[in-house]
Amino acid sequence: MGFRYKWWGKGDIDACFGVFFDGFSKVLTASGILLLVFGMPAEIVLGKVVPGIGLAVFAGNLWYFYEARELAHREKRHNVTALPFGIGSSQMSGWLYLIMGPVYWQTGDAELAFQVGLASSFIGGVVEVLGGFLGRWIVRVVPHSALMGNMASSALVWLTVAGIAMVFDRPVYALLPLLLVLIDYLGKADKRFPRIPTGAAAVVLGAALAWGFGYLTPQGLVDSFSQVGFYPPTFCGGDLWAGLSRVVEFLPIILPLQINNFLSTLQGVESARAAGDVYPERRTMIVDGCTTLLGSLFGNPFPTTVYFGHPGWKALDARAGFPLVNAGAYLLLCFTGLIGVLMSLIPTEAVMILLVFVGFSVTASTFQELDRSHAGVVLLSLIPILFQYIQTLLDSALQAAGTSVEALGTAAFSEASVYMMGIQYLGNGAFLSSLLLAGLLAYVVDKRYFRAAAFAGALAVSSFIGMIHAESVSLFSPVGVVFGIVYLLVGAFLAAKGTCFPAPKTPADQLPPEEQTAAETKHTA
Repeated sequence: MGFRYKWWGKGDIDACFGVFFDGFSKVLTASGILLLVFGMPAEIVLGKVVPGIGLAVFAGNLWYFYEARELAHREKRHNVTALPFGIGSSQMSGWLYLIMGPVYWQTGDAELAFQVGLASSFIGGVVEVLGGFLGRWIVRVVPHSALMGNMASSALVWLTVAGIAMVFDRPVYALLPLLLVLIDYLGKADKRFPRIPTGAAAVVLGAALAWGFGYLTPQGLVDSFSQVGFYPPTFCGGDLWAGLSRVVEFLPIILPLQINNFLSTLQGVESARAAGDVYPERRTMIVDGCTTLLGSLFGNPFPTTVYFGHPGWKALDARAGFPLVNAGAYLLLCFTGLIGVLMSLIPTEAVMILLVFVGFSVTASTFQELDRSHAGVVLLSLIPILFQYIQTLLDSALQAAGTSVEALGTAAFSEASVYMMGIQYLGNGAFLSSLLLAGLLAYVVDKRYFRAAAFAGALAVSSFIGMIHAESVSLFSPVGVVFGIVYLLVGAFLAAKGTCFPAPKTPADQLPPEEQTAAETKHTA
């Protein structure tokens, strides 16, 4: 009798709730920000964006169900757990606040902001596919602390800091749930207490408080049902093509965010391997890129990714049932307009608390994992991204006041001790400069000066072509030339230091994990 995989385990119910709330909280948050903060029309958000998200996540979850089933049949065992999948947290916030938001605030054109978001996601999908071939090389070249620091910094700033601002803006119903989540999750809840799904309970509490204090009303709920209907995914190739004309200026945001995205997928596959489920690494990374490309063609501007957490769900005996349930839930909510009903039942700020926790968690685990000598690397990677957040806040505030930095002039800010030029220089291309500066420092800490010099050279090239520090991508802009020359001088100094003080040979067992593997392969050959 042939093997039949029992794809539903006792942990699939927990995994259904956990992965769904983790993923769909991003959909609710993004929809709320697009509708309520950016003021985008419902025809775009509910008619195009949300169905596109539903299609992309549906397709990805079906694939990861298939991968788990294939692995179970190949190895003839039932305890195979699927990879969790959905919209990436850092990518969602980056696309919202650094790509779509600025376009909308500058032009007031919601359709153009949507188009640029789609085009950026399409380019991001191409980067993810390439990651299937380049991921291992990037892991070998870029120090682990720089990669993790860049990811942790983006999560801390664009999830935690931005999210906490939203929570404290509505403390009546959002602050108490946030504190409960942080106490229970970050404080490692006391095992003597009964186990409850804290995240779900906090969202319900936030919704109850919002209803109790009148922030949500029965009339708003009744009105939301007017948007219920059938919203199939719409092919948006024309919108995507129109957005490509503006996408070049956002490459310094897209490239490092998507490098982090496909490396997160790589880490997710690695954690599954360590837990006993060996999935094809390259194929999984390419599939992530393909679902991002599919989504961008049908209205989804947010890249998709494999989530962390596979070992935890495996420990609970989750198998492959939860991606099937989540796939069905996304279809139901995204294709029917019911997400509008959910938003009238649950305030955006109450859902945002889950993303605040994600930012805390990623940052805390990064500091716990890395060697103490590399703590400064993570802090350095934080600075450009933090200044990018400040730059975005200032631009938004001035936009709300009906003016701009250009209209007021930087001298006016200098008189008030606001160093606007420095904020802009650090904010422009912050994700890329964060990664490269952190890589440079990491190699200096390890006394590998020639590699540090190579990162200085990469900073110089990025400056000369306007990928960092400059307002837009352009060859040899005055600002780019100044920064490029400085980085070249730093590179020359590091190269000279490497010549005079060669790096001591490191025993193989003390090398980073990826270099240990390379050394073992070379020795075997």
